[in-house]
Amino acid sequence: MKGAMNRMEKRRILSEVALGNIPPDMVVTNGNLFNVFTKEFIKNQSVWIKDGRVAYVGPDQNHPKEEKTQVIDADGMVILPGLIEGHTHTVSNRYGIEEFIRHVIPTGVTTVITETIELATIVGKEGIEYLIRGLEGQPIRFYHTIAPLCGLTPTEEVNAPTNEELLPFLKDPKCVGLGEIYWGNIFLEGKQGERVRGLASIALELGKLVEGHTAGASGRKLQAYTCFGPSSCHEPITENEVLERLRLGYWVMIREGSIRKELNGIKGIFDKKIDFRRLILSTDGVDPEDFLKEGYLDASLKRALKLGIAPGLLYQMVTINVAEHFRLDHLIGSLSPGKMADVVIIPSPDEFSPRWVICHGKIIFKDGKSMVKPNKVFFPEDMFKTVKVHGYGFPSVPNKGKVRGMELVTRLVTQEKVIDLQDPEESKDVMMALALDRLGSGDAFMGLLKGFGLQRGAYGSTMCWDTADMIIVGCDIQSMKTAIERLKEIGGGGIYAIGNEVVAEFPAPLCGLLSLKTMETVRNEIRNIEESISKNGVKWEKPILTVDTLGTAAIPHLRITHHGYVRLRDRKVLSLKI
Repeated sequence: MKGAMNRMEKRRILSEVALGNIPPDMVVTNGNLFNVFTKEFIKNQSVWIKDGRVAYVGPDQNHPKEEKTQVIDADGMVILPGLIEGHTHTVSNRYGIEEFIRHVIPTGVTTVITETIELATIVGKEGIEYLIRGLEGQPIRFYHTIAPLCGLTPTEEVNAPTNEELLPFLKDPKCVGLGEIYWGNIFLEGKQGERVRGLASIALELGKLVEGHTAGASGRKLQAYTCFGPSSCHEPITENEVLERLRLGYWVMIREGSIRKELNGIKGIFDKKIDFRRLILSTDGVDPEDFLKEGYLDASLKRALKLGIAPGLLYQMVTINVAEHFRLDHLIGSLSPGKMADVVIIPSPDEFSPRWVICHGKIIFKDGKSMVKPNKVFFPEDMFKTVKVHGYGFPSVPNKGKVRGMELVTRLVTQEKVIDLQDPEESKDVMMALALDRLGSGDAFMGLLKGFGLQRGAYGSTMCWDTADMIIVGCDIQSMKTAIERLKEIGGGGIYAIGNEVVAEFPAPLCGLLSLKTMETVRNEIRNIEESISKNGVKWEKPILTVDTLGTAAIPHLRITHHGYVRLRDRKVLSLKI
């Protein structure tokens, strides 16, 4: 009751500010304001702010003043609501939370909705808890989804909390729903499928959203998946896939980040005479190289503007559309009375280059400089000791006959390939791929990978998606062993080795996934590895990502675990033998 009275009093104060009876804390004046509801750019507008919220938006006029009232002259520039990042992985790109925030602030993003899967894959419930704690009280606003932790097989879900254990997380007001559910996992038989279907039902019963992941699904499969309640998807890569999902009521997130860039492939959708209010522009995460070179969601906007997409539509896609999808439009997504005072000032509709960024009524960026710093984030010591590899061996690989292998179709997609080891053409560019359980069992599977291109040495990683496996691809056993032993010593990350020598390394000791160094250092260390790998034959862009995704259920068609290959279409575990 007391809380309700306080909220009512705050609304009364805002009302008095709008009436001119109480001075605002801040006034942004002389601006060309973008109205997200009507898609208008309205000249000579002011925004009055009190206690971190908008009190008045309208024509410039005299406002009551006091000495502490801060006035910002927009000087005819465009006033936008703060941008909302609708789908990202704050800690999946090898840098920590603090570095993410430090580099996001200048981009105009004031609210981030992040997935929480990465640390939880390795340490379970504790990983979710400490990630959420690290997001609290920061200069920008965070909401999160709770990871369903979908693995290839039940073995990869060993650290997944029970649905009962996840219930308090789902009830958290900062939790907007259940994170992306890989569509194939929701149809699995047995306890693996039952767990995720039950989790989706719990989320929906609590009034929370279920985020989708529909890569490769269409027609009846897509509609059958939709029956379980997902309301968004960031995976469409063609115009037809976007349209199919829009017609089913999905909020479609156009992905333009480091994993994939989809704007070019789907840009024809903007020529259609349809409603675009369920389209969202998001990144799905940006790696250090792209972040430092191009930016974050601001870079996505700039590329979209160059494609000729209407600025008003784009600004809706990163503000009100996102807010409405996540049912946060009563708080964010617009500059209107009562809403959070999140403001970005840019030179013109066609030039997205933030000059001022305000979050919750506080200036966090101006004149090319950040005005705030991220709060320190704490993780317990045990989360830096998760690479527990011992008693492992190297399963033998036959040197003749026909065997089953993985062949790269793109830098991320693989297919099942029968390889005749006695055929020079078929056995060309075939190397070993070892999946090793790094949680202590010593279990390992040696497969074969075709098309990666590495000609010398081995690359090993503990930063693999959706699995606690360490994955090593290599041309010889000694190089693979060197990579494994060095990963043990540094607590995880990525290692490129030739024979007994470590050629390049990226230490990522937090759960074997993240570095706590500056983003510039992370970028340089990763660049060193990738350049070293490329010099030794790898043809793919971002080759580290290729290895890191070999064990995920998110990408077709054949994946690898420490107990065998896994074929996505039926989740059958397969051996080298045909």
